[in-house]
Amino acid sequence: MKRYFFIIFAVVISACTLDYSDANLVDTLSEEIPNTIIYKYETVEVQNGSPALQIEADKAEVYNGKEQTHLTNVAFSNFIDEEINNQGRSDFAILNMKSGDAEMTGSIRITSKTDNSSLSAESLSWIDDEKKLSSKPQETVIVIDKEGSQIHGSGFSADIKRKTILFENEIEGEFISDEEN
Repeated sequence: MKRYFFIIFAVVISACTLDYSDANLVDTLSEEIPNTIIYKYETVEVQNGSPALQIEADKAEVYNGKEQTHLTNVAFSNFIDEEINNQGRSDFAILNMKSGDAEMTGSIRITSKTDNSSLSAESLSWIDDEKKLSSKPQETVIVIDKEGSQIHGSGFSADIKRKTILFENEIEGEFISDEEN
């Protein structure tokens, strides 16, 4: 009896085929599952032997396939001549590991120690090679400068290289000038 069972089992197994048509499902899922999760994440980018950027987060999820790092409860500091130039916080950020670009969302606050100014927003995009910071066209950004001017509007963009800011849509607030006439 065992012999017949073994023969029937062998015939059934040899008649089975495997369907690999959904094999790419594993690849798709692997892009949605982080390769690494780090709690109490901290990284320091060093240029010419000095710190340039420090990032801290409660949690970092690294997605190698997407070349992204997803950060939760993020704090960052930029340095010039080993001194903090500006600092920021956001609830969430997605960093592109290859380009250095970033998408930040949730309670964003950035302060510039050099200019004694700050900005607040709910979402911002950073394009690293252009050194540009921008909001979505419909989202409000609040800018406060060292003289006490407070301006808020939508369609915000800042060109860090040229030290300029622009609002594409209406702005409101108060501009205080320290220049004497």
